[in-house]
Amino acid sequence: MDAPKTFCPECGAPAPFRPSTVSLVCEYCDSTIVRTGVDVALVGKVSHLVDTGSPILLGSRATYEGVPFEVAGRLQVTYERGTWNEWFLTFADGSVGWLADAMGQFAIVRPMDAAALAGKVPRFHDLRPNTTLPLFGKTLLITDARAAAYKGAEGVLPFDARPGMEFYGVDLRGPEGEFATLDYGTSGDHQQPVPYFGGSVQLDAIGLHPLRTFEGWRRAQ
Repeated sequence: MDAPKTFCPECGAPAPFRPSTVSLVCEYCDSTIVRTGVDVALVGKVSHLVDTGSPILLGSRATYEGVPFEVAGRLQVTYERGTWNEWFLTFADGSVGWLADAMGQFAIVRPMDAAALAGKVPRFHDLRPNTTLPLFGKTLLITDARAAAYKGAEGVLPFDARPGMEFYGVDLRGPEGEFATLDYGTSGDHQQPVPYFGGSVQLDAIGLHPLRTFEGWRRAQ
């Protein structure tokens, strides 16, 4: 039996939720829609996204660690030092991930078992950049620990990311290209972050296509 179709409560356009997604930005009226069970609710208009010069496009496809994926959504995040993009990925095997896109650098991470770290890592406020932390058998360097806010979104996302909502996160890197993020959610005063682990990538190396093109700029063949 086909899944029931959902529609935007604001303009009536189709709202094509995927099995792994909770929120969606209507491509016709820019309304943010959140799904709870079979019900959908309108939570307002998204903020305008900042053009960061990213070459990534919704609907682009590539392969990571042997598994094809599609870029299904974008979450734009802002903090005191600037703005970056987190692209939501849906993999052909049913799993999900994120493609971090900041200052011309890219990394793909996949969610890990949060229970494996519960109570074994410091609280957000006890972590400092340029110190190390052992994670998943690796010793990683903390490169950033910040409070940030959701600015806007497009496409579909796996959670309710309302503009202005603040969250706490820590980024870490390893000597062999490892990349990890600890997501503490809206409060840093606990020891149960959601961990993500993966590595730095080059868009050409993973075959991401199509890519956004810019006037007067040609990609290397």
